[in-house]
Amino acid sequence: MAKSVRRGRSKNTFSVKVLGVVRRVGVFCLPYFLVLAVLGVLLGSVAAYAVNSPTFELQEARVLNVGTLTPEQAFRFCELKRGENLIALDLGNVQQVIKRKHPEFKEVRVRRVLPSRIEVVVKRRTPAVQIAFSRYIQVDKDLVILPGSSAVPFKNLTIIEGTPVPRGGLYVGARLTDPGTSRALKLADLVRRSGLLRKHLLTKVDMTDPKNLSLIVDGAVEIRLGSSHFIERLKLLDQTLKTLELDQTKIAYIDLRFDDVVIGSR
Repeated sequence: MAKSVRRGRSKNTFSVKVLGVVRRVGVFCLPYFLVLAVLGVLLGSVAAYAVNSPTFELQEARVLNVGTLTPEQAFRFCELKRGENLIALDLGNVQQVIKRKHPEFKEVRVRRVLPSRIEVVVKRRTPAVQIAFSRYIQVDKDLVILPGSSAVPFKNLTIIEGTPVPRGGLYVGARLTDPGTSRALKLADLVRRSGLLRKHLLTKVDMTDPKNLSLIVDGAVEIRLGSSHFIERLKLLDQTLKTLELDQTKIAYIDLRFDDVVIGSR
């Protein structure tokens, strides 16, 4: 019986101690809870004011790096309207809309400029080569088709010839997936970065015959590479050009497909 009384007293003592700790913690933390509650009310009030206040209505849209747009053109570009609330505007959605409408831009960034303006910063894709179809189209390093085409070649931009027309058609923003075209692009880039042509212009990469890729230099001299070992053959070309003047009036072609370099004269 005595043991039961002692156990009951121990439990009561423990409960009293716990209750005391809880009260002290509550008294200590109460000011912080009150401050957080007040801040929550204030932030809620500020957010409600911002969302409903005419101060933050969208009045101006600016699109940078695309030339001069009228105010109405800028709004149409972003698919926005005057009077929309700038605070509630989903910038991620605006960015996706622009990217979908204008695939020629590699990067699109959208930002708020309080109280009433939105700014869009875009970065265009840069033409890397042009592809010869019935017309000439420009593509970037990812083989994404860029706006504009021409019945005649664009100046100072290497042509890739022999690319099959994609089944999906040729439209701005489409990506060419032909492996041969990808290889030709890498070859053109390798030639450019190597600097082996020096003061000469790589006019064309001709892949019409997949087993015999060739480079056309200065629009006149053909350099025959075959279908493989391009790096080794370009090194051989570099050695050849150190001892040979690439004169288009005298040289018709340079054939690198064999053990010995073959030079065809005009």
